[in-house]
Amino acid sequence: MKSKAFQSFKKFFLEVEAEMKKVSWTTRKELIASTSVVVVATLLIALFIFLVDTPLSRLIGLILKYGA
Repeated sequence: MKSKAFQSFKKFFLEVEAEMKKVSWTTRKELIASTSVVVVATLLIALFIFLVDTPLSRLIGLILKYGA
């Protein structure tokens, strides 16, 4: 029983190793470029949300303070 389980694990890890050799890894340059795009996009979205949220929250605060 144990030897059959061991053989299954061995087969699994050999197959994992074979599949990992087929993986197309990105280059350092591609990785840096992709990361830069994500960081810039995140900052732009955060800025947009800030610019929209700030006036709206002040408007809602005024409405709640003085009533509609």
